[in-house]
Amino acid sequence: MKRFVLIAAATAAFALIPSTASFAEPASATGCPASNQVLVVADLLKKGYRLPGVIDSEGNANGLVCGKPLNPVVQEMQCPAAECPVPIIYSFRDDNLNR
Repeated sequence: MKRFVLIAAATAAFALIPSTASFAEPASATGCPASNQVLVVADLLKKGYRLPGVIDSEGNANGLVCGKPLNPVVQEMQCPAAECPVPIIYSFRDDNLNR
């Protein structure tokens, strides 16, 4: 009986906690997987990125791409901060999940 009361109390407490999680838009709305960010190609080109322009032009050419930042440790191994021409290393793809 005590276990049931504890479970019920924990469930009630959890239900009362306000949700602070932000949910990504569904993939059908953005064209990107939930783990990716929707990025504007023109903004990326200004920051020194070149690959997003190529990926977008070969894709749907709408000026948007999906980008998933690499883990900071992997970024440092790929391109040491002192030598890297871009602030964040992304894994890019076109914002069209059908491709």
